[in-house]
Amino acid sequence: MSGYIATSVSVFGRTNNSTFSNAIPIPNLNELKTTYANLPVHSCQAYIQVAASSINPSDIHPSIAKSLLPHVMGSDISGTVLNISGNDCRVKIGDRIYGDIGANTFTLKNNQKTKELGAYAEYATVLDTQVAVIPEALNFLEAASLPKVALTSIKALTWYGGARNVSFQNATVLILGGSGGTGTTGIQLAKYYGASNIITTTSGPNAKYCSELGATRIINYHTTNWWDETVLQNATFDLIYDTVGQDNTGDRAMRLLKQGGYYVTITGQLAKQVPAGITQSMFINSDTNLNSYVLMDELAKISSMNQLRMKRLSTPYTLNTIDDGFIESQSGHVVGKLVVKIS
Repeated sequence: MSGYIATSVSVFGRTNNSTFSNAIPIPNLNELKTTYANLPVHSCQAYIQVAASSINPSDIHPSIAKSLLPHVMGSDISGTVLNISGNDCRVKIGDRIYGDIGANTFTLKNNQKTKELGAYAEYATVLDTQVAVIPEALNFLEAASLPKVALTSIKALTWYGGARNVSFQNATVLILGGSGGTGTTGIQLAKYYGASNIITTTSGPNAKYCSELGATRIINYHTTNWWDETVLQNATFDLIYDTVGQDNTGDRAMRLLKQGGYYVTITGQLAKQVPAGITQSMFINSDTNLNSYVLMDELAKISSMNQLRMKRLSTPYTLNTIDDGFIESQSGHVVGKLVVKIS
């Protein structure tokens, strides 16, 4: 079995601590429930042949408990189910499935905080509560590009941004960083949930890409500050979704939100003061990915309607070239997603 592993400390990139190995033990079908604590009580385990994965900025510095090293890396996963641990699993042998297995959790043995991971290998064991069946329209590579960024965006919009509220119909939304993975999914999901005015920031060359996703207005961040109210022509927003993390983003957002509006960040750039009537939130997607199947099923449905796709994929990396993918990821200028072909 082959895989990309952390061997001594949990740092990704071109370092001595991240290694490709051709001699990693094949995972056991039941290994998750003998390794991790706090797993969903009614979860089943599925042993899969991995077809593809992707590269996310958050994969660069995962926190792995020392007791679990060496440890296979990788969050996003797509592949085919080869075996299941029970008769009541949500998936069956032969299913094409996808999900995000980069969940934050704890070790069963000594309750150390850790990450699950395991996608950068030819075989993996996953919880059925983390995955969905891949829609027919998606191949393995596109499927593997979606889970982490789509889960992040659907949580941002529906858990923290009011997107399921009736008032979100015809909402005006600002998405900071429209051409990245979370921006790509955020624009499409905002449109799906009813927003009619979707403004996003990106560079000039990526304006067409964002428009094709559903953005109704583009702000070129190289030439214009998104917080300049004269540029926005006094526009105010129902939701501002920050995927970039510039300094002072939260404070600037507060001046542009409507009464009852939402500011959601995945970068930690919170406002120092929040006016009455405004809701501010910051969250970490990986904290809630042991039991994400309801959202994964919803995302699969939206993709099957062709309303959630990853419109641009990189030339696939492999396990042997994945370090180059992380170098590209660290450049901060990825459009769409970087994908990894496993088998």
